[in-house]
Amino acid sequence: MSDFSPLKRSEKMPAQHERGTTLVEIAIAGALAVLGFTGLYALYGTTVKEAKVGDAAAIAQQNSIARIDQIRDLTWNNTTSPSSIATLLTTPTSSDNASRISKEVISIYPAAVPQTLPLPAPTPTPSPTPGSTPFFSVTKIGTGTPASSPSAPGSILGERLIRVEVTTEWVASATTHQRQMSTLISKSGTKTR
Repeated sequence: MSDFSPLKRSEKMPAQHERGTTLVEIAIAGALAVLGFTGLYALYGTTVKEAKVGDAAAIAQQNSIARIDQIRDLTWNNTTSPSSIATLLTTPTSSDNASRISKEVISIYPAAVPQTLPLPAPTPTPSPTPGSTPFFSVTKIGTGTPASSPSAPGSILGERLIRVEVTTEWVASATTHQRQMSTLISKSGTKTR
């Protein structure tokens, strides 16, 4: 009869490379895997957040450009009229902008007409350097009615050049952001009708 029994333990220990993994090694490997996946999830969350902020900024930029284009399409009398600018603000620039934009402001400022060389005869007087106070501003908050400030601005029909400033605000991640653009509009460069 043989002394071999399957239940009897061998006297020799298996070599190091033949041993199975221990519970401690499995726990450490699991912790490292969890840490790695947590880092990937955080990276994904940050990337999505940055993409949304970039999308909102692009919408605000498109809105500002569209407003400037709408103003350039007006006659001089309408461009310098607070009621015409208020009417313009009641029309959204596109369907997806209205929900993200919290405030729009269109301000009309005086602008200096540069002196030309050689001087024409008779020599015109150069325009004074404009101040930082607008002739008027029209503000629309959310989907509310646009309001003009001052309510009765002085006449600017005698001006030859104005600066139009469009400010678009939106709220993202509980922070208010702004996009501001401006352009010069000449009286002789607008529509006549």
